[in-house]
Amino acid sequence: GLAAALEGVALYLDPMAIKFVRGAGGEVYYNEQTDAMLLVQAIALILSIVIGCMTFTGSCVAVLKLHGTIASKPRIPPFRWGITFLMVTAIIVCSILAFVGGDRTWNDREDGLAMILAVAGVSSLWGILAVLAIGGGDMPVSISFLNSLSGFSTSAAGFMTVNKALVISGAFVGCSGIILTLVMCNAMNRSIYHVLVGGFGDSGKPKTPASDKSGPEGQVTEVTAEDVVDILTSSKNVIIVPGYGMAVAKAQHAIADMTSILRARGVRVRFAIHPVAGRLPGHMNVLLAEARVPYDIILGMDEINHDFPHTDAVLVIGANDTVNPAAQTDPDSPIAGMPVLEVWKARQTFVMKRTLNVGYAGVDNPLFVQPNNAMYLGDAKKSVEALIDLLRTKTTSNPEPKAVVDIEEQATQKTLDPVDKFVAEIPMLQQDAFLTIGVTNETSVHEQRVSLVPSGVKRLLKQGMLVLVETGAGSGAGFNDAAYEDAGAKIVPNAEAVYKSAEVIIKVAETLKSEIGNLDQGKTIISFVSPRTDGGMALMQTAATAGVNLLAVDAIPRISRAQSLDVLSSQAKIAGYRSVVEAMNVYQRFLNGEVTAAGKFDPCKVLVVGAGVAGLSAIGTSVAMGAIVRAFDTRLETKEQVESMGGEFLVLNFDDEDGGDDTGYAKTMSKEFYDKEMKMFREQAKECQIIITTAAIPGRPAPKLIMKDAVDNMQPGSVIVDLAGATGGNCELTEPGKVRIYNQITIIGVTDLISRMSWQASSMYSNNMSNLMELLCPKQSGGTSAERKLDINMEDKVIRGMTVVKDNTITWPPPEDVTKTAAAAPKLTKSDSEIWRDDHTTGIERKPKTPSIFSKRVFDLTTVGELCAVVCGGVFFGIAAIYAHYFFVNMLLYFILSGFLGYYLILNVAPALFSPLMSTSNSLSGVVILGGMVQASLPYGSVSQILGCIAISVAAINVFGGFAVSYRMVLMFRTEN
Repeated sequence: GLAAALEGVALYLDPMAIKFVRGAGGEVYYNEQTDAMLLVQAIALILSIVIGCMTFTGSCVAVLKLHGTIASKPRIPPFRWGITFLMVTAIIVCSILAFVGGDRTWNDREDGLAMILAVAGVSSLWGILAVLAIGGGDMPVSISFLNSLSGFSTSAAGFMTVNKALVISGAFVGCSGIILTLVMCNAMNRSIYHVLVGGFGDSGKPKTPASDKSGPEGQVTEVTAEDVVDILTSSKNVIIVPGYGMAVAKAQHAIADMTSILRARGVRVRFAIHPVAGRLPGHMNVLLAEARVPYDIILGMDEINHDFPHTDAVLVIGANDTVNPAAQTDPDSPIAGMPVLEVWKARQTFVMKRTLNVGYAGVDNPLFVQPNNAMYLGDAKKSVEALIDLLRTKTTSNPEPKAVVDIEEQATQKTLDPVDKFVAEIPMLQQDAFLTIGVTNETSVHEQRVSLVPSGVKRLLKQGMLVLVETGAGSGAGFNDAAYEDAGAKIVPNAEAVYKSAEVIIKVAETLKSEIGNLDQGKTIISFVSPRTDGGMALMQTAATAGVNLLAVDAIPRISRAQSLDVLSSQAKIAGYRSVVEAMNVYQRFLNGEVTAAGKFDPCKVLVVGAGVAGLSAIGTSVAMGAIVRAFDTRLETKEQVESMGGEFLVLNFDDEDGGDDTGYAKTMSKEFYDKEMKMFREQAKECQIIITTAAIPGRPAPKLIMKDAVDNMQPGSVIVDLAGATGGNCELTEPGKVRIYNQITIIGVTDLISRMSWQASSMYSNNMSNLMELLCPKQSGGTSAERKLDINMEDKVIRGMTVVKDNTITWPPPEDVTKTAAAAPKLTKSDSEIWRDDHTTGIERKPKTPSIFSKRVFDLTTVGELCAVVCGGVFFGIAAIYAHYFFVNMLLYFILSGFLGYYLILNVAPALFSPLMSTSNSLSGVVILGGMVQASLPYGSVSQILGCIAISVAAINVFGGFAVSYRMVLMFRTEN
């Protein structure tokens, strides 16, 4: 940028500038330039100075911000727009006076030099103020934009010196930089305009109550290095999410060492990179490459986001806004709609930060209080080094087993193993317990599940909660009494003993009235209740009369905070999986297509009705077994979820009707919608061999979706699995609790599919209940377990939502703001509903911007904005064709073609290589050195020659230094092999 500005000043002072082209020997191809040609040259000269000075001073400020010399927060001067207007006006006025003032000609520029220097000075000040107003979090976008400006300044120098090489390379760099800038703006859900004007989320509007909260609701869980290592070593899949905090602490080498140790233990470790993480494009990728982390285990946001639900542990190191779930759950948040890494969907997350302070956007992060998240506070480098020390200790104390093991040595070693520390601590833990929990045999005939498994009992006892287990309670799920005793539970002979001694009873199936009658006043039962049904209402009335607190696990709000407690989801996932297993047991053909010597067999086609948790589980299982899967749901927001699982989503075209309610469940649809739905199912039944239905509406009988005429269309040997059998079934021919064969079509309506996987179902339910008990018994800050107690806190949305009876009072239903999900639409008036739309990619309801006149379509062919762009382009090229010299037209063509080349180049570069790409393109912009070489050939000692020599020196730093840095960066990136 500085070189282009110097060349502009040098050309202004060049007495031979009126000559169009000069040869090496001084011969002249064109004697004098026309007025039109001189005008083009003057405009290019001014642009070269303005853009070059802005680029240079802006880059200097950016360097100082990255170095920490200047604070990274945005510094916006008062009356900024007025100052900007005055600077632009001064540049235009001084530019005009530099060329037309007095009798000034191209051979007499001394009088106008002051005006040119004024243009340079004001442009330099503009560059400083522009970058000062940009915050540290927006620096990747700012640096990319400055890089593109350096390219355009080179192009401007090419136009003013009539040099095609400068025009081509400048257009290449400028256009590729602009595209890269727009890519990163999209990753932040912000326009380039809002980034460049500075600040974040400051719209000038008054804050809403949602945006004025003091912090996220919930309790922060802090852990030690030992806790983190225990989870990491027991995990199979780990994802590490680095952020700017890693760069500040210079922890990349320690993280690389930790990665190597975990991978040596057989843990699959990958890195998830947000496009704008850090302060440079590709900042995290470069740091990890420097630490020799193979870049084929470093994945971008779009590549890895769908893997978080299947990940055991996520380690977030110094990242904040890029992992903030408020972007998807809070429509009033400044970062609403910003694509983020969905780390909260993993089984366990650890956030490593120095403090709990907010990130660059200045908004609280609900991730910190998620039940499945823990905070590991401290300096990133020191914290990771502590993890490494513990990992190495574990590796040393637990060496890999030898290939050949001596049986006698193994038996001897087993007898010498020390007693488990936990076993020795059980008597003390039981004595110090502050709460007693009871587990009884389930009374339902076909129920094989148990509410707490031994691992959950052990976990709760460590938290200070003693569990009483009725003898034989876990036998149906494969857990004997001895396993419970080893985990610290006390075995009691019957349910009456449990009811008498326990303060909290946890059950799986719905509680019976007789069980409530066995409890003393003030005790608590946690179980399924079905509060929307008549039976549930009668049960709540019984509990209120008896003074027993009743918590319904099927009424837990479906919000992100409660995901680890959501028994409906965990049990439904099993039901969906088991439905495919049951269908396969009956279906007499391959699910996947087969081509064998014995013939070719087409893959099975599966239709899944309802894309909730059970439906998605069935889709994933069917796809994994090779079937062709189609799915339908009235809630259109499930379309992307179905497609991410490998299924095909069937759509009915109803623009004004969506099947989701405020709580995230399906709702009853209109008759017209229902008729179209039935027609679609009849057509699909002709092609699909397996139909799995999961549709349910809480508190109502299951909707009839697969009618007799649809079943008649199915092929002999087909199977229908009706997961809604307990509430009447989705198929008209379903017999709840039975398997029916109709015209060689098997209809499975059994209601105990989950109990048929009792070990898995009990383990998942137990984990949900353990998480729930930790929420109900929060740790006191700095306190001990003895100070903890059961606290049914009605201020907590999760607890309020599931508490249906408390202190002799029926508290169902909860307030609407408790049950409403993030995706639920607000209650609107008729006029409001016309301007609200559902953003299915983020699950956020938000009010879109009022469409401008340029977005309106003309004759349903194009928008007004596109038409204006075409007209302006046509006018420009028309003027160029009439007045411009063919040399200018020729260079303009080169500029346009080079811009297209830069555009297509950036589309083929992986985000991991954005930093090397910017470095290389920045080096290419150093071709402005050619302009300096031309001006260095002017008469010896002239001001133009001196400025040309300085421009050569400055540009040489860009060329040689840039390529050296680029080469060094590229060498750092390596693959696994």
